[in-house]
Amino acid sequence: MPKKHERIKTKTKNVCIIDGEYYYRYDLKNPATGGRIQKEAGPYKSEKEAETQGILIKAAILNGTYITKNKLTISEFADQWLIMYKASGVKSRTVKSRQSTVKAITKRIGGLYLQELTSIRYQEELNKLRDEKKKKKNQDSPEEEYKYSRDFIIAFHSVMKMMFNKALELEYIKKDITQFVSVPVDNTTVEQLESNEELPEYLEKEQLAKFLKESSKCDDLQMHRIYFVLAYTGMRIGELLALRPTDIDEVNKVISITKTLYVGGSVKDITLNTPKNKSSIRKIDVSKTVISILKEQIAWRNEYHMEYRKWYVNEHNFIFINTNALPGRALNPNIVRDHMKEILKKAELPGSITPHSLRHTYTSLMSEAGVELEAIQKLLGHKKDNTTKEIYLHVTQAKKRAAVEKLDELLGGLL
Repeated sequence: MPKKHERIKTKTKNVCIIDGEYYYRYDLKNPATGGRIQKEAGPYKSEKEAETQGILIKAAILNGTYITKNKLTISEFADQWLIMYKASGVKSRTVKSRQSTVKAITKRIGGLYLQELTSIRYQEELNKLRDEKKKKKNQDSPEEEYKYSRDFIIAFHSVMKMMFNKALELEYIKKDITQFVSVPVDNTTVEQLESNEELPEYLEKEQLAKFLKESSKCDDLQMHRIYFVLAYTGMRIGELLALRPTDIDEVNKVISITKTLYVGGSVKDITLNTPKNKSSIRKIDVSKTVISILKEQIAWRNEYHMEYRKWYVNEHNFIFINTNALPGRALNPNIVRDHMKEILKKAELPGSITPHSLRHTYTSLMSEAGVELEAIQKLLGHKKDNTTKEIYLHVTQAKKRAAVEKLDELLGGLL
């Protein structure tokens, strides 16, 4: 009786039996020393299967496509990749976004080995994301069904491509299976397309006036000034909360956007990043009313600073500040959103409106004022944006329709 772990030779060259199972033995070049490393592939159920797999291994070695079986799961590698990704100097908000996507990836396919995922299997996973329906619980209403958005699927695929590209670079895999798949097209029916007139949410000018009047009644006038400036400049909330007095040119009525604010889990967790992209670094021409509102805010902030100078933290000299714990520090965007919900409720306006919706509102107001699309996009800080274009076309088409109706009125009494 053979000893435990004893290798027993078979009739087939390079195939041996260990503990009753068949293995194929082969040599690989050691990249460090140039010598040979002996490997064993298996176990296999029969001598014939081991021989067949051995032929495939030899062919892969000759073609330079063979890689030793790596027991690293997608979940385990995702953890490694996140560390490397963060160390590359990516902005904090982007890392946080990637972490959220990685969490979704590991939940769905994290248990698979890196080499186990094929192009077909991955394409199937993306198709499932497109077709699956989830249930969302709401406090005030029954469960609602929803589908993953196309943006979510694109983000999922984008992170997978980055991860597998890095795995290929590290030689954990021999080919990147993500390059052979594509984000599936949404299964939208003709009827859905014909009935779909949904636009990004924004406030019409009458609604904006109502909202700002209501916000001017609240105890915290800082919030009113924030909403006013957001609506009249189209700035992102992070860009606004990162403003300092030196960013305001009162004489030329210009605001310089050179940074954006990211606030993490606590008031102390503050990061100042460069704007979203190159086109986001810009100068915004503003009205004298906006300059007046900002001067009011700076004067109020200075008075607040003097009153609470014992506790005031002035390390960044922000125009808009936190007034709760650690006064003077950056204002958390979540506080701005929470205040907004309360004001919207009092004004009897849609509760789904957010500070970012005021950016869309700005697009609407500028379109109605007759400003060209290209100029609006520059003021907003992006070269091209479908959302801005959709709102612009919606408003300008309504203006054209109104002009046509005026033609009827002009000639109506003569015909």
